[in-house]
Amino acid sequence: MNGQFLNLSAYHEADIFDPVSGAEMTYESLCRVLPPSLARLELSTDKSVNIPGEVAAAFSRYRPTPLFRARNFERAIGTDCEIYIKDEGASPTGNHKANSAYFIAYQCKQDGVNLIATETTGNWGIALAMAGKDFGVRVVCFLDHESHIERPNRKLLMEESGAEVVIVEPDESQKVNDPLTLTADAAIDYVRDRDGSYYIFGSVYSYFTIPQSVIGLEIRDQLQQSGRYPDIIVGNCGGGANLLGTSAAFFAGMMESERKVKVVSAEAESCPILSEGKMGLYSVDTRKFYPLIRTYGIEGLKDGTYIGGLGATVVASPVAFFHSQGLVEVNRFSSTEAMSAAEMFYDTEGKLVALETSYAIAAVVKQARENQRKTIVVNISSGETDRQFYTHTLNECRMQFKDERAVI
Repeated sequence: MNGQFLNLSAYHEADIFDPVSGAEMTYESLCRVLPPSLARLELSTDKSVNIPGEVAAAFSRYRPTPLFRARNFERAIGTDCEIYIKDEGASPTGNHKANSAYFIAYQCKQDGVNLIATETTGNWGIALAMAGKDFGVRVVCFLDHESHIERPNRKLLMEESGAEVVIVEPDESQKVNDPLTLTADAAIDYVRDRDGSYYIFGSVYSYFTIPQSVIGLEIRDQLQQSGRYPDIIVGNCGGGANLLGTSAAFFAGMMESERKVKVVSAEAESCPILSEGKMGLYSVDTRKFYPLIRTYGIEGLKDGTYIGGLGATVVASPVAFFHSQGLVEVNRFSSTEAMSAAEMFYDTEGKLVALETSYAIAAVVKQARENQRKTIVVNISSGETDRQFYTHTLNECRMQFKDERAVI
């Protein structure tokens, strides 16, 4: 495994500002809300970040994750494109969040942090709970009520992994209609008067997105083994960690005048963060506590469709930057279109994908039908605990797949 992460902040201007004064934040001011190691990383413009040995050891238990060609899916679509699946479902948490969780928990432990509080729709909380348990840091997860109802297994999974879980009820005043902001506010209130405690947001900021670059670095190396290079990278976009993790190595390559790659961001109609977001200074909370970042933001969700982690109303600043430079194409889907694509993928490849990943699978179908003889890569999360979102019976697969799957 590569011993370094990529830092896309090396390619655009500083974007961290004080939520009260609006001034650009320094290391000293950022340390008021972040552990020193994460504050230092948040301000870093170094292109590479070393992976600590203890984090590399944790990664070695599940990385590299598999990359396989989805031949049956290709046939179902009717395309001559080659579709490759990076299966982050092979991580201990069933998704890419483990990459950030182990790194963050380790850095917090090194800084003497006793407790981490975070917001979650479920998956991030499970990942941080596991990592906190491994590194000896207490974790408290604030889960929004809607996610608790839609994904009733998440609370138990977080608790089994060692976390305390607090369910955050809806805001009756309707001043905050974004569940992630609501839970972020609750987590911030919890840590403010607790010494040795920090609030860690589970997306958007560099300390979270940088460790995700390991995904794209592995994709590049795995495809190289068969003499391929991606023409199209697809990621789903809420806060941007999936998209950036999958494409970071290729964004960096394009900035260094290497081969151009088409990067596609799949987003939900109810939260069109890239297609309708406006550039400005945004925070993830209403408490004027966490740093403002220069990025895209939207006012709130358009409807009541449950979209899990895709419901972020701000996006990581590198996503906004690369989109503003014309390097990201946006594909937007309804929940019906997304789940239809996910069910096709299950019927042909025998894998359930997470609710959020279903939007990326829909974008893969669109790109495969609109292009010829291209190499398409997408990063998926496991949907084994999201079965309730599928409409047809999943007692057994309708096809036999293992013999036909080509694993790289």
